[in-house]
Amino acid sequence: MISLPAVIERGITAVIGLPDSGPVLEVIARLALSHPVQVIVGGNRFDAHQLARIIRGHTVHLDQTLARIQQARPFTCFQAIKLLEETESTTPLIIIDMLTTFYDENISDLESMRLTAIAVTHLQRIGQQAPVLVTLRPLTASTRPGLIKQIQTIADNVYWFEPSETTFQPPLF
Repeated sequence: MISLPAVIERGITAVIGLPDSGPVLEVIARLALSHPVQVIVGGNRFDAHQLARIIRGHTVHLDQTLARIQQARPFTCFQAIKLLEETESTTPLIIIDMLTTFYDENISDLESMRLTAIAVTHLQRIGQQAPVLVTLRPLTASTRPGLIKQIQTIADNVYWFEPSETTFQPPLF
């Protein structure tokens, strides 16, 4: 299993290309043991049942720990920006698959860049006083590479995970 570095006191950490959300859920669980945590799910990779199992491995106070986690799932980049705008700058923030809603084909490339810049401003504000962990899906040919670069530019730490090479296993018969 891949493990993420310990979350820092404050600042922005970007994780690009993480193959599964398990390590991020572990970070959420550890933070929620002692503080409130804001989680914004940009894509569809948040498994609340797995998170509960991870928390149960750390404490018997499952309900109290889960109550410290405030989770939101924006369906548009406009909703994502609104959530960032409303996030307190003292609350640790985890954003899973942040740019997913910014890749919407109904939004022009220029508008998407502008909206990402607004989101970046909010990340910087929050990151001055609290830890921010942002996960990003790896680039594909159809994505807007400038968006990830905007996040990389402001991040204090950037971690890239390359997809593992799959080995071909010939059929037995």
